[in-house]
Amino acid sequence: MFDDQESQSPKRRFIYGSLLLVVVAALVSSVMAFAARDSVLPQAIAGIAPTPKYEGGPQTVLLIGADTRKGDKKLGVKARSDTMMLVRLDPDNNVTTVLSIPRDLRVKIPGHGTDKFNASYSYGGTKLVMETIKDTFGIEVQRVAEVDFHGFAQAVDAVDCVYVDVDRKYFNNNVGKVYADQFAAINIKAGYQKLCGYRALDYVRFRHYDDDMYREARQQGFLRQAKQQVGVGNLLTNASKLSKVVNRNIRTDRWLTSGANFQKFLRLAAESSGKPVFQVAIPNSTTPTIGGASYVVASNASMKKAADVFLEGPRQKGANHKADAAGSDEKPPVKRAKRSGNLPASMSYAKDAGKKQAFFASVGINLPVFYPTALVNGASYVDTSTRGYRMTKPDGKRVSAYRIVAKMNSASGEYYGVQGVNWDDPPILKNPSESRKIGGRTYDLYYEGNKLALVAFHRDGASYWVANTLLRKLKEREMLALAQSLRVQG
Repeated sequence: MFDDQESQSPKRRFIYGSLLLVVVAALVSSVMAFAARDSVLPQAIAGIAPTPKYEGGPQTVLLIGADTRKGDKKLGVKARSDTMMLVRLDPDNNVTTVLSIPRDLRVKIPGHGTDKFNASYSYGGTKLVMETIKDTFGIEVQRVAEVDFHGFAQAVDAVDCVYVDVDRKYFNNNVGKVYADQFAAINIKAGYQKLCGYRALDYVRFRHYDDDMYREARQQGFLRQAKQQVGVGNLLTNASKLSKVVNRNIRTDRWLTSGANFQKFLRLAAESSGKPVFQVAIPNSTTPTIGGASYVVASNASMKKAADVFLEGPRQKGANHKADAAGSDEKPPVKRAKRSGNLPASMSYAKDAGKKQAFFASVGINLPVFYPTALVNGASYVDTSTRGYRMTKPDGKRVSAYRIVAKMNSASGEYYGVQGVNWDDPPILKNPSESRKIGGRTYDLYYEGNKLALVAFHRDGASYWVANTLLRKLKEREMLALAQSLRVQG
């Protein structure tokens, strides 16, 4: 299935390795396609001419994050898969779809009976994983890329880290805990910030205090935000570091070692680069404990529905939904909308509670704090996550920022928030889906499929936004009502 990259020429290893790294570290196809555009390809990849327009069919890529540890092979310990993600590159679709397969998904593994999905990798490697995907979802996998997680951490550093919108505080310290109660240590505070190396790895791998669905959302959010930041200049500037990381840590299927196939795949990736990325969810899944083990359980109908959306794409809202940070800086036209005088029935006014959060958020910073005067019913603010802080922009300048965090009462991993940062164009706010003028403020709206992920506005060189929960549980009316409720601290 895989081919040894060391057998490739140095030029091919650099070209292929640099691009493939970003496939894994910055959402596969779209970022990989940066260096395949006609205007860049001759300079970036000397000696390889641009290929004609892609005329083949769609390709489904399986990305495997392998948890391999030093000494495992010597001890006879089988390889473990920690993350499995499908990416669909379709020249006839307006989006690039991504489906994360929960490692604990209860499935039938060919020849091995019912088990957790990630056991398919231990039993039979990538071949059995592909068979299990076909039997479970009816999806055929064409391309495979496998990365060691240490390589992921190195890759993030090689592309100068990634700015991530962190929804809440993630903390675990094993000091004083017995071995059975220990899990990965982590200390990442809430708010928009730059994550590097192993801190980024800690964030995308975290799965305690919530479950696989939230971890998948963190992973896809991280990769989506990485895609918004990593460009051709970054690839070429860091080519030497990228090449070394890829050669040591990434394996792919043999098909891509052919020059003709490689160019064909680049062309498909190039044509996919300007498309939004849509995160496909498995609907109506549950997380029961069966026989003492925790599982993710979904009906055959739910998995078929997820497969259909993955293969065909979702309904996509937003006037500018074809634009993407990788492809276009075109701004959508501003629509005028009436200001709603009433909150949705699912929300209540809570000005005093919001003021208290503004006080916490304003400590130690030099930035006007906009706080929400409305709250989703049942939600509560998390004083230990709300904070004011300073962060570093790509130009090295230190700026003030704050995050106000609210927790939904419906699930352990559902947090929404209000972010402010003294930065007029943070990467997360590139290419809004549409803009609306409501009550004297112009809001930029960012959709993922038909879910409203962010509502943002700018004032005096600073940016502010309301962030939906990881699983996008807040409805559009709630997101807009929260944004309209924002008032500046007096």
